[in-house]
Amino acid sequence: MSPDAPRVIARAVFDEHDIRAWYKSPYPIDTRDLVDAKLWVCARCFKYTTHSASLQAHLRTCPLKHPPGRKLYQRGAHIIWEVDGASEPLYAQNMCLFGKLFIDNKTICFDVEPFRFYILTDASSQLDHVLGFFSKEKISYDGFNLACIVVFPPYQRQGYGSLLMEFSYYLSDTEHVIGTPERPLSALGLRAYLAFWRALLVRTLHGAYTQDSMQARRARAVLGGERMHIARVPCSELDAKKRRSHLGWAGEAPRRLSALLSMPETPMPAVTSLADLSYAAGLRVEDATLALAHADLLHRAKENDFVLDARILQDAARRYAQKPALLDLAYLV
Repeated sequence: MSPDAPRVIARAVFDEHDIRAWYKSPYPIDTRDLVDAKLWVCARCFKYTTHSASLQAHLRTCPLKHPPGRKLYQRGAHIIWEVDGASEPLYAQNMCLFGKLFIDNKTICFDVEPFRFYILTDASSQLDHVLGFFSKEKISYDGFNLACIVVFPPYQRQGYGSLLMEFSYYLSDTEHVIGTPERPLSALGLRAYLAFWRALLVRTLHGAYTQDSMQARRARAVLGGERMHIARVPCSELDAKKRRSHLGWAGEAPRRLSALLSMPETPMPAVTSLADLSYAAGLRVEDATLALAHADLLHRAKENDFVLDARILQDAARRYAQKPALLDLAYLV
């Protein structure tokens, strides 16, 4: 390669990780200044440089210990922060530029003011280490609850993407809308969401069959055709017997929540509509349909109704190694 030929960013050094870049990112730098095609990124503020010495000099003066926003959720060392793109445009732009190294399409890099960013960190005594984030439009007339999402490669396959997706649906629930991610989805994003939607549907149905909690009773009522609000994200119910089992990952106890209003026992219906099932799970009908078909759970009774079979659901729960939800509303700050 000629010394004057432009280079691409092949690797990025971030928080002591030397990470291979997956895609191009529109960093406003002269790539001919890159040494070994490597970019150096501050793990605190996401400022970037083409030289290691420049990063070390910056780290001595960088004031940030955590994302410059408000803390919304903390369970042990894992924290979710909300950062307003209009209030912190430089931080948001730099974070998006870094995230674009690992996102194929549909990402924001410079026009960040219309968005809020929800950032997952892992806290240590020195720094809240950013694991990943998603962005969400402040006003979405289409009801999108997520514009783009990325978990940085060193932290993938640890459930952090599912936690962020669960939080995006919690935000939709607080707005009393049925949300969905912005389209188009990348191939990787579609696989992640199919697994997430499938897990949510199986968890909702399996819980309605096997549990007698307030959430399960309401789910059974909705599956039977009633319409009522369901707190679709679980929260631990604290009492003296259960408090130990609901300590956070660092040993802290979550805040107390007011007791749920009681409601009468509701039998599990034998047949439900796709609209009722989607509503019970907090999903749009088209998303639920796609996930049910992918999980081989679409068993029609007639044109718009579907058979609910406990044996099929138990088999699906085993086949997909069904796990409980990661987000627990008791740990909202």
